[in-house]
Amino acid sequence: MTADSVPGAHLRREIAEQPERWLDLVTAGRSDILAAASTLRRVDPQLLVLAGRGSSDHAAMYGQYLAHNLLGAPAMLATPASASVFGAEVSYPRTVVIAVSQSGASPDLLATVAAARLAGATVIGMTNDDASALAAASDSPVALRAGVERSVAATKTYTAELLALFLVIASAAGQPWHELEERVARAAGAARGILSCELDPSVVDAVAGADRALVVGRGYSMATAKEAALKLMETSALAASGWSAADATHGPLGQVVDGTPVLALTSGPAGRDSVESFAVAAQDRGGVVFDVADLLGGAEADDPELVPLLEILPLQRLALEVALRRGLDPDRPAGLRKVTLTR
Repeated sequence: MTADSVPGAHLRREIAEQPERWLDLVTAGRSDILAAASTLRRVDPQLLVLAGRGSSDHAAMYGQYLAHNLLGAPAMLATPASASVFGAEVSYPRTVVIAVSQSGASPDLLATVAAARLAGATVIGMTNDDASALAAASDSPVALRAGVERSVAATKTYTAELLALFLVIASAAGQPWHELEERVARAAGAARGILSCELDPSVVDAVAGADRALVVGRGYSMATAKEAALKLMETSALAASGWSAADATHGPLGQVVDGTPVLALTSGPAGRDSVESFAVAAQDRGGVVFDVADLLGGAEADDPELVPLLEILPLQRLALEVALRRGLDPDRPAGLRKVTLTR
């Protein structure tokens, strides 16, 4: 058996690569990022539309919060089926579409971009394949520079999308580049610390032995809740779901029974109280609550806008270890492909 044929070998390596890939993006990707930020400032959009599928849609959700908080701009998530299924012709005000895709090849995302361009929108395309159709269709393409990702489960491409969105939007908001570089360097240092620590085996035991799990966050951490649940579902065949703490009390709390693992995202200050309140309610129903902040190995997630880059790391590792504990290969989940051609 070769090293690459060991179950989870690709995923383990790609999780570990992430701090270095972030530093690659902030150095080698500077010109793309600043050009995209300049496009945002030049157009001065009345509306931002963020488009993505799967993990990229979760990154787009994070970008939506950034647009509101840093730019004060109205931002919405795209509905790709409007273009690819219904053929709707949407009229936009002065709009920038930020399309996010690991492969840059999803047909319905490309249809969304094409429809937006016909309606006069400007497109910023973020993709890990700078020769992709999305890159070609973009007014301002941004290469994610994450390198080849061999595991089906997205890890380094997901955090590269988060970071690209942050850098473009923060730069467009007027934050100096040297300050952004320093913030990324601090985040990469914290990430190395997180990844060097052993994952709490009690969390792996609880999740691997359960038939369901719940991940709850708020604000920027909503993206993490959705992405962590997806990682557990696709690698471990686990019925996991990710929710806003504000929404989770309106039904999802009902899925918590004795022994249900609940992963609470409390690292970000915004919305922390509501996540903690939900955790108490879940415990009252017999849920086993784990605070994801305790899984950061003592690293400080003290930059609120970059918390999602750090808090997803132990959850990616959790998905890897739970899959292996269940006798599955997280590099090759059953029924899934690296590029999903949704139409």
